[in-house]
Amino acid sequence: MPRKALKCVVDLSVHAVTCPGVFLRERDDVYLSTCILGRYKRTKLLPPVFPLLYHEKFKFERTFLNVVDPAQVADILEDDHVLFELIQLNYSGGKVLARFQAPARDFLYPYPTLTPAYPGADREVLMDRAWDFPGISPKLEFSTKTTIKEWSVRTSG
Repeated sequence: MPRKALKCVVDLSVHAVTCPGVFLRERDDVYLSTCILGRYKRTKLLPPVFPLLYHEKFKFERTFLNVVDPAQVADILEDDHVLFELIQLNYSGGKVLARFQAPARDFLYPYPTLTPAYPGADREVLMDRAWDFPGISPKLEFSTKTTIKEWSVRTSG
């Protein structure tokens, strides 16, 4: 018998990470790791030269069982977090150069600003740099589109 649920779909377009005037000492490739709705994805590897032009699209999906009101999803997203980490490869795996973390609700549904607040609008956030990052904080440029829709889940029995 089908049960009702709500499915949240986030379309993320990562445009670039910029950091004018900054040169990374190490020459190993870098990538951007992203966690949204509890799902991790990462961009392709790029040489460590700013601006990092990614132009990549990702889709994150999560189904909320036994939830029928979008306001409940918003409450759940308040306790969930979005994480971006700029990582440079090294001999031990990778080193976090900068990160950005925010409650998922605030990230997916930002408060009104002077910039356009329509779906797919380009946005930017400053990342928190690591203590040994050689310059100003990197800026992440991206756009998101979030959709919440009804979903039927089939159960056995």
